[in-house]
Amino acid sequence: MKELKDGELISLAQNEIRKMDIHSWSQIVISLLVIVQAIFLIFDIITLITYCFIWILFLILYFFHRNKIKKSEIKMQEILDELTSRNI
Repeated sequence: MKELKDGELISLAQNEIRKMDIHSWSQIVISLLVIVQAIFLIFDIITLITYCFIWILFLILYFFHRNKIKKSEIKMQEILDELTSRNI
């Protein structure tokens, strides 16, 4: 990242923030779907086996998006460190 200019670093940081935002919204949607699924289970609309299968699927997706957010946070921290080292 040392060869990038300040403007390029800032645009790269904005892209990482957009990625984090998209993955955060995905986590929110997944959480809401799990709540709806639990309500369906309470009212016997779906079976317990279906609930467990879908819950595991949603759990995997949730952790996938969480992992992507962590990677973006690490990259953002590297960008911020680079920008602060240049301004000194």
